[in-house]
Formats: sequence, structure tokens, C-alpha cells
Amino acid sequence: MNDIAGMPLTDSADGPAVDGLAVDGLAGFQADGAAEAVCVVCGSPSTTQPTDPRPTISPDVDAAGLPATLPMLQLCDEHWSAYHTDWLLLGWCVDHYAEALRFCEVHQQNVPPL
Repeated sequence: MNDIAGMPLTDSADGPAVDGLAVDGLAGFQADGAAEAVCVVCGSPSTTQPTDPRPTISPDVDAAGLPATLPMLQLCDEHWSAYHTDWLLLGWCVDHYAEALRFCEVHQQNVPPL
């Protein structure tokens, strides 16, 4: 049972408080980096799990400039489903994933597919 359930929020100098703890002070706290990860395609919160497979480089793609091990891919539910059903083609642009064959505004280049 939650001891705080039903307790009213009270205002303090640091913002609302629950049982004497400032809520604003906890707003920036993250148990891990996953809560702040966003989808590489649309920017929505990522639902990727650490156990999800990472993309691999196709044999016919030039691996020059790619990291030795690709980082974990962050996608929302919609784009994760599209990626797994081959409706979404991903690429690597200098230092980040992006939708392949699209123009990267950050690096001013087209994103090659993986």
C-alpha cells in the first residue's frame, strides 16, 4: 500500500510537495536514460527495450564511417512496428540513426541505408 495515496499536495517554496518532499526537485530525476530517449524518426518517446535487436549492416553496404557496433535503436511503437515489417528503412548519418534516403538537415546530406 502506498503511504502517500490520498495525501493532499501542499505548496512549498520549491513547488508542490508530497509528504514534505518537493515534487519539482524530483521532476528531473531519471532512474535510467531510457525515459528520455526519443524515436529517431518522429521524436516521440521511445519504447525500445534493451533486449530488442540492434540493426545490422547489410552486406552490400560500404561500412566505412560506421561505428564497429551500432548503438541501440530508439523507436516509438509505430516506427518500431514499421521497421520490423520492412515499411521503414533506416540509415546512419555521421553520428545518428535516421530514416534512410531522407535529407539530414543537421549534416546537410542524404542518409544512406544500412
